[in-house]
Amino acid sequence: MKESLSLNVKFSNYIFIAIFFIMFTLFSFFAFYLQKIQFNEQKAEVLNAATYFSYDLKTRLERALSASYAIAALISQGDGVIRNFESVTEDILPFYPGVIELAIAPLGIIQQVAPLKGNEKALGLNLFETANQKKEALLARDSGKLTLAGPLVLAQEGMGLIGRLPIFLNKDNKESFWGFVLVVIDIAQLFEPAKLQHLNNKELAFELWRIHPDTKEKQIIIQSEHKPLAHPIEYAFDVPNAVWTLSLAPNTVWEKDQAIFLLRMMSAFFAAMLLAYLAKVVFELKKAKLLLESQVIQTTGEKLLVKKQLEVLLDAIPDLIWLKDTEGKYLFCNRAFERLFGAQESEIIGKYDYDFVDFKLADFFRANDLIALSARHAVTNEEELHFKEDGYQGFFETIKVPVYDSVDNVIGILGIARDISVRKANEEKIEKLEYFDALTGLANRAMLNLRMIHDISIASRKKEQFAILMLDFDHFKNINDTLGHAIGDILLVEVSKRLKHLVREEDMLSRQGGDEFIVLLPGLSADGAAHVAKKLLQAIEQPLLIKEHELTITASIGIALYPDDGMNMEELIKRADAAMYLAKQNGRNNYRFFTAEIQQHSSRVLMLENALRYAYTRGELSIHYQPQISLHDGKLIGVEALIRWNHPEMGAISPNEFIPIAEESGQILLLGEWVMRHAMQRMKQWIDMGFPPMKLAINLSAVQFHHEHLAQLIDTILEEVGFPVEYLELELTESVATQNPKRAIEIMNTLHEKGIRLSIDDFGTGYSSFSYLKRFKVYKLKIDKSFIEDVTTDMDDRAIVKTIITLAKSLGLVSIAEGVETKEQLDFLLASGCDEVQGYYFSKPLNVEDFERYVENYLTYEQQ
Repeated sequence: MKESLSLNVKFSNYIFIAIFFIMFTLFSFFAFYLQKIQFNEQKAEVLNAATYFSYDLKTRLERALSASYAIAALISQGDGVIRNFESVTEDILPFYPGVIELAIAPLGIIQQVAPLKGNEKALGLNLFETANQKKEALLARDSGKLTLAGPLVLAQEGMGLIGRLPIFLNKDNKESFWGFVLVVIDIAQLFEPAKLQHLNNKELAFELWRIHPDTKEKQIIIQSEHKPLAHPIEYAFDVPNAVWTLSLAPNTVWEKDQAIFLLRMMSAFFAAMLLAYLAKVVFELKKAKLLLESQVIQTTGEKLLVKKQLEVLLDAIPDLIWLKDTEGKYLFCNRAFERLFGAQESEIIGKYDYDFVDFKLADFFRANDLIALSARHAVTNEEELHFKEDGYQGFFETIKVPVYDSVDNVIGILGIARDISVRKANEEKIEKLEYFDALTGLANRAMLNLRMIHDISIASRKKEQFAILMLDFDHFKNINDTLGHAIGDILLVEVSKRLKHLVREEDMLSRQGGDEFIVLLPGLSADGAAHVAKKLLQAIEQPLLIKEHELTITASIGIALYPDDGMNMEELIKRADAAMYLAKQNGRNNYRFFTAEIQQHSSRVLMLENALRYAYTRGELSIHYQPQISLHDGKLIGVEALIRWNHPEMGAISPNEFIPIAEESGQILLLGEWVMRHAMQRMKQWIDMGFPPMKLAINLSAVQFHHEHLAQLIDTILEEVGFPVEYLELELTESVATQNPKRAIEIMNTLHEKGIRLSIDDFGTGYSSFSYLKRFKVYKLKIDKSFIEDVTTDMDDRAIVKTIITLAKSLGLVSIAEGVETKEQLDFLLASGCDEVQGYYFSKPLNVEDFERYVENYLTYEQQ
């Protein structure tokens, strides 16, 4: 029995040992498999990471390369030309991460680069002649597809990738190679190594590499560290004309966890067989699951990649893009197009234009579609579009291109619309600035030149005449100097409005600058031109009320006729200007035609203007003095200072000739100051010599009268000379006083407060308002000599002279007549009650020596 028990124990021991041996063997085998599973799981995890990041990198690369399609679209739309290339690329570069440079290379030669700074070395590079780029350039051109080269050394220094998209333009229904769009990519910006180096808190090392197409050796694109990877996981993916491989491995070694093995050793012996079996099943299931997940990820990634490429391409272009079939049904559209209809792409696809816009606009769209389909080439038109989404309305340039299948059948139409509202607005502004005056809106000098060239051509062909009117305002500078340029500008605008209503639609009124205008009158003869000139003068002289200033201005007009006065624009304008100057010389507010005499006169004016500048220093100027006599007692009561010019070659020059020249050339202020100072100095000397004090009358020009420092200048001269102010009398013409009555009153009041006497010269020749005359601080009216000349024979002149004398008495003013030459004239003035006279009947204007003898004789006569 003991032997049986011993055998049982032994048997049980044997069984126990056998079971233990079996369990140990099975458990060891089971642990081995579990360890292998853990190792494979690590590899699967790294494989998933490689798949994901390869997909992400490829997406980034595709997005960066899609910049070439945006530039290509602009080149196609511009027929091979991109205007403002650098500014356009500055706008789109931010949308393409990793892209550091965009360039275009017509016929393979880089001509434009953006940004230019730092990339200047790339300009002029011939891709077909550069050793490290020639092969890919030829491949891109011959294949017609986008190619990727790199990494390689760039012409502008550094390493990078270069994408080349060949451009083919359709000319005369034939595609021809235009050149390349180049996209330069910074590998470091494109690739994000930080994401690969950490996976579930595990450090990973990586290499991105390719097989070099020439050396057939492995070429590293980018890597985490410069040492070989231990048993790396590799994932290959396609890029344009190449295959890239991403290798991943732990930074140290693959982990081998022994905990599970120990855990299994401690498991129950009786569950060993079951655990081994279950472990094998789990392993197989996990293995199958990992394989399935990898396949799903790969399939999903490919679909997402295609979708992402399309989205990137559409979103990169701000233009409206859509595709229709031949019946007009929408197949797809981009986000920009959605704004037009105010609907999502899903709501637009499958529908027609008639579903979104009114029938008239839909018919317009459909008609353009049919034109492009029948033409079988790109058709461009401009149209105004109104966006339903945000209410935006603008002008768009639309290009519609037929789409063909593999057998050249038209299957649809692709449309691209670009907003050109800003461009059109800028073009209109530039045209307006180039050809129209900014102040008045009239044609400017450039527009007049174009029109005159055209009209001369027409007139020459048809043997017709036309007239040129040169119009310039009289004394316009006085308004700017006294009231300011703002008032002067308003005056120019208001008078321009008047003039525009007086010319025909075929005429041209242009402003040349300042207060100078030119009127072009096609088809008009001399009589017609004179008629227009009269109308213009009448309109200009009508009073204007501008900011409480009542202004009256006149103009002078010169007329030149084609072909009599010139055969080209320069001659006609020059001669109209000469005629206008003569009109100013002849009293202003009138018009003159150009004649040969005017040409001679213009030459003389230029010569006198130059000579007058040196007359002061050469001692050619002098002052003559004409006595003024009281008709109450016959006494000498004053003199009028009159400037004279005696040129050594031209002789004596009349003041009526050189004073207007001084006014036009800006010399009148210096001339007037010279007369005022020398006349006062001479009169002070005479008083000191014992001559009886008498009034000194000095003429003021319009420019002097309106000068802002007139009162200060007179004060300075009076103080320097020591001349008594009560003997100073300033004469100003009636037209000067009435040009801007309110301003004239202000100046007169200022001078009157200083004790300076004022008189109105040439009274009766202007248009004085009685109400203003009463407010003028003057004490004397001088009757113009034109009325005195025929006063004994002309009844009208007699009536005018009597009226002026009566008017002076009624206002408490002194009356004086100039130009008295005969006793009959003197007797009439005595009988009419005139107060004072001057003229050749008593004495001509005398030089200093003759006037001193005249006074000495007068004093001798008085003493007798």
